[in-house]
Amino acid sequence: MQYVITGLQVGSWYALLALAIVLVLKATSVANFAMAEMGLLPVFVIWSMQSAFGMNYLGAVLAGLVCAVGLALVIERVAIRPLLSKSHFSTMIISFAMLVLINAVIQLNWSPVSRQIDSPFIGSVKVAGLLLQYEQLVSIGVGVIVTVCLQLFFRSPFGVQMQAISEDRTTARLLGVSASSVSRLSWALAAIIATLAMLLQSQATVLSDQNGASLLIRSFAAAALGGFGSILGAFLGGLALGVAESLAGAYVSTSSASMVALLAIVVILSMRPQGVFAAAKTREV
Repeated sequence: MQYVITGLQVGSWYALLALAIVLVLKATSVANFAMAEMGLLPVFVIWSMQSAFGMNYLGAVLAGLVCAVGLALVIERVAIRPLLSKSHFSTMIISFAMLVLINAVIQLNWSPVSRQIDSPFIGSVKVAGLLLQYEQLVSIGVGVIVTVCLQLFFRSPFGVQMQAISEDRTTARLLGVSASSVSRLSWALAAIIATLAMLLQSQATVLSDQNGASLLIRSFAAAALGGFGSILGAFLGGLALGVAESLAGAYVSTSSASMVALLAIVVILSMRPQGVFAAAKTREV
């Protein structure tokens, strides 16, 4: 059971980043491969605020989230929005370019060495014979809260506008929906969620310029498991993937854990392209 708890913690990181990916995908139909790096750069800002300026944890996190929103708005306005009316291939290539660019900025400004973020969530509690780390409880709790908030958000008028833009951009604009506002908001929210994912991972392990790469492929696997367009599916997919990796590493071998994400993508896309947790869609003919 201890391995399951660990898997749920790691799965929450996957789920949060998958939620950020799905949020942008639902709102703008853009598969953002730079999402992990967009969350990682603000985490380095958080570390700098703590180590260089002595800022407390909450203040540093708020500064990092502001940085995340600013970065997302710049990328959305300069690199993505001009290409939204073009092919999806163009936006995909741009997102790959942003991934490389942001990682290069991280390596230039912060030397490629492992760092430790000062986290207030130190300690553990024993429940029913299980030793639960506070970091584990926080990771799982944040994942649940973000998922519930997004579920409620997409039932709000603005959330409905986001989905309308994604399904039929031209018709939605004719009905008065502001495509630019929807795009800005989705990228800003996604950047905040991605930053939370990278922060939770980095403070539970170490902060490194390679953290984004290790999380990105698994988050896309979680999104694929959930069906890409499903908020709840992305969350459940992340948790399932994290638990599967933890159990595989414990009972098979540690090297097999890294194969689970890739194997999940291959199996899911070949057998159920719409995702395991995706709801069935009706189609008018």
